[in-house]
Amino acid sequence: MAESLAMNRSLSDLVKILQDEVAELWASNQRLLRTNSASSSQGRTNRIDVQHLVKYSSSRDARAIDNFLFQVDYYLDLQNVVEEDLKIKTTTMLLEGDAVAWWRRKMLDIENGDCTIRTFDDFRKQLKGYFMLVNAEMHAYRLVANLKQTGALRDYIRAYQKIMLDVSMMPEKDKLNWFIIGLQSWAQADVERSNPETLEQAYVAAEHFVDTQRRSYTDTFKSTKESDHDDRREERHDNRSESSPQKPTDRKPFFRKDNNGPPREVTCWVCGGRHACLPKT
Repeated sequence: MAESLAMNRSLSDLVKILQDEVAELWASNQRLLRTNSASSSQGRTNRIDVQHLVKYSSSRDARAIDNFLFQVDYYLDLQNVVEEDLKIKTTTMLLEGDAVAWWRRKMLDIENGDCTIRTFDDFRKQLKGYFMLVNAEMHAYRLVANLKQTGALRDYIRAYQKIMLDVSMMPEKDKLNWFIIGLQSWAQADVERSNPETLEQAYVAAEHFVDTQRRSYTDTFKSTKESDHDDRREERHDNRSESSPQKPTDRKPFFRKDNNGPPREVTCWVCGGRHACLPKT
């Protein structure tokens, strides 16, 4: 009997120990689940989904090539892509048309040992070296020199800003001077009066001149229009006061039914005599 009680007590202690271990394991498992959930949630937050990336299809426009490479470089940074091989593969997935054919030839050259592209910078140089025109920068400089203001000042500013994207290596002083030279004389004098030291300051001065000109025109137009209306209103009032007063007359209707008048005379519709005739059939 004593042995049976001792055995039951030992079994109870063993069950209690096992229950404590199970509870500890369950708590540890819950902590791991929370940690994994937090890390995966953080990973999803850091990853940015970009739906519409512009693809490159062998355009020889220098601005189109630079815009494509800038976009890809920004996208790779947002996606935390650091491996050079993965950067190149991701970029080549955004090629289309003749650009894909160019990359296929490059891959054959790499396999044959005729070309080496190990980093994203190597890929960038190869792409620009093949598709970008050799004299692209010289062509952009010619556009800067030939650009003149022929219409609205704001249109000239937009056109100049667009060309500046192709001549990023031009000194700031040259950019400023070419911008002022291309202006018409009246706009040139106003921009020079503000004494800009950078191209951005010249843009601001020109935009301010456009806004000032527009407000001045609007205010002038409003004041002229209002004064004209006042003059006409006073003129109509004077004419009305100078005219002699007239006694209002009663208007007679075009048709009047007089039931109190004499009876209508009956005449023949054939001969005009004063007798009734057979009705018309």
